[in-house]
Amino acid sequence: YALVLWGWHVPVAYDAALAHGWLHDLEHLSFAFAAVVFWWPVIGSAPRPARAPTAVARVVYLVLAAFSSGALGVLLAASPAPLYAYQATPAVPSLLEDQAWGGIVMWAVGGTIDMAAVLVVVARVIGGERHRPVP
Repeated sequence: YALVLWGWHVPVAYDAALAHGWLHDLEHLSFAFAAVVFWWPVIGSAPRPARAPTAVARVVYLVLAAFSSGALGVLLAASPAPLYAYQATPAVPSLLEDQAWGGIVMWAVGGTIDMAAVLVVVARVIGGERHRPVP
């Protein structure tokens, strides 16, 4: 998931996706596919490997992912210059400000979702998931 997210935010890839509709569609399909693959071990849905990951492993996995997406958000928000070559429009007069807000949303909203997932996993552990047999 992190590779897909960071890969599509490389300026050449990002600009190409904005310039070509089919590539933009591919970008979003790869985000959706990567998200399913990313969340699969957290949710623990079938089919799964021989054993589902432990709750501790899921928490570590989520925190590491939060650092990765948060770092990208901070990079976008704190960049002193626009990283992408798309053109300003009346709706988006300042590319730097638009990029900064995008980074803030990625960092804040993404971090909130990641930490909410961590809290759900921790709540399940506190509630006794640790003692339940894996089906």
